[in-house]
Amino acid sequence: MGKESRIRQERKAGLVEKPGTYHKDRFPIIMRVIAIVLIVALATWGSFFAIKSTTGTIAYQVGTEKILQSDITAQVKNYIDMYKQYGMDLTTAANASTLKSVRQNVIDSSIEQELFIQYAKSKNMKIDQAKLKTALDTEVETAVTQSQQQFGTDTKGFNDAVIAQYGSMDKFKATVRTQVQPYVERQQLADAVTAEIDASVTVSDADIKTYFASQGRVDAEHLLITINGDNDSSSTIAAKKKVAQTIYDEVVKQKAENATFDFVKYAQEKAAELNNKTAGYATYETLGFFTKGQMVKGFETAAFAAKTGDIVGPIQTEFGFHIIHKIGQEPVSTTYDTAETVKAAHIVLGFGTGDQTAGATAAETLANKVYAELQKGLSFKTAITKYSTDADAKTGGILDYFSSVGDATRFNVLKDLKTGQYSKPFVDGSSYEIVQLLDRKPFVKANLSDKATYDKVKTALEDERKADARSALVTKLKEQFPVREGQWSRITRWYGRGIGKVLGAIGQWIVKATGKGTTTPAATDVPTTPSTP
Repeated sequence: MGKESRIRQERKAGLVEKPGTYHKDRFPIIMRVIAIVLIVALATWGSFFAIKSTTGTIAYQVGTEKILQSDITAQVKNYIDMYKQYGMDLTTAANASTLKSVRQNVIDSSIEQELFIQYAKSKNMKIDQAKLKTALDTEVETAVTQSQQQFGTDTKGFNDAVIAQYGSMDKFKATVRTQVQPYVERQQLADAVTAEIDASVTVSDADIKTYFASQGRVDAEHLLITINGDNDSSSTIAAKKKVAQTIYDEVVKQKAENATFDFVKYAQEKAAELNNKTAGYATYETLGFFTKGQMVKGFETAAFAAKTGDIVGPIQTEFGFHIIHKIGQEPVSTTYDTAETVKAAHIVLGFGTGDQTAGATAAETLANKVYAELQKGLSFKTAITKYSTDADAKTGGILDYFSSVGDATRFNVLKDLKTGQYSKPFVDGSSYEIVQLLDRKPFVKANLSDKATYDKVKTALEDERKADARSALVTKLKEQFPVREGQWSRITRWYGRGIGKVLGAIGQWIVKATGKGTTTPAATDVPTTPSTP
């Protein structure tokens, strides 16, 4: 439940007055209460900082080793920078769920690596020295290149700086090598364990045939009662579980009594009803087809185990409680079917960057003119050169083979055409287009007698089994080398769920009550969509 929702409920119960209803002479009392809370908070945080300094900000204790919060933060920052290069800012509220997933992946991989390293040491596993040397050489050269990039084209400046600080380039590389070697050795140990796991996985011809015919994709939809892992208390989660169970029981009852029961209609109405009371409490979502590995394990297991048409739940995951309706399923073989593809040429008449309405009208007029000229005998190739505004006009306006998945709009326009025929003008994004079919490759059903398909299926099955073996080993190693959350992480989470939540609610209430200041929602990594568990 969100902070504002709680305050609204408290107002209804008479515990908190609405903004604007308090009297001026009561404000000092309110301020004294707030001051007491702040003093307690500051005193508490004083002990927090003492603990932080003595523990070195330990995020997780794995066996006898530690994973520092600073290391996790640095890795997460690397991912944030990488995503930013592709135009996605993970620090925005809209991408909070992705940032949460990235952070959790970093934590999981860090714990897994530490488990593997301790396992390797306990088994006296040795590092392949040739591989170690190659890896070190690569890391050193990468470090030198990155350092040099800071000087741009000033090669002399870079060399002078290296000589001034290290004496020579060789000494600089030797220093870098010494610094990175412990990290590379750790990765080599972890890789040795991974290699051992991979070597233990075998796949027979019979396994491949069975796998090929097994269930590979599931089509489902679900109603989710959302859990806020960072803020929901155990009692809140228990209450949400009870709500989800009540809904599931009602769904089962209605489905049994009504052969035409519409899960979509029911789930959408129920989500709206719950969200009217508490924003973000529930979500209905259609997921489409998904394969193993695309959803969180609990959700995936339930969806794949159910029969088509079944409604199962409540299934608890980190995202909340799911009530899942399995719509359909397809065998693994369909994943390897070759879809129908087409090759085409197109004339593009863009709207431009100005007035889109006027631009669209002008483009439509020109498109009809070009179409009329084509019908009078103008060659398609000449029309591309003469009229198309797309950059590919210089190379013939060719669209290489694509399927309905890659480009549904153009594919659907081309589906009824014969080779050489062209379409009427149609809108595609911010342009009018005319497309000509150049070639069509038909749908091909996958068959294991085709070596390329066989090899792909074999690799997929091996990868799936390797992932399962890796997961099983991690589970086993967590018993041998217990994983414990660091004291600092536990305290900060407790703070967020306890006094931090109280202070946040008070801050928002003060702003609303006084009309001064701004409320900044607390940053959260809790996902708002369960489709990417």
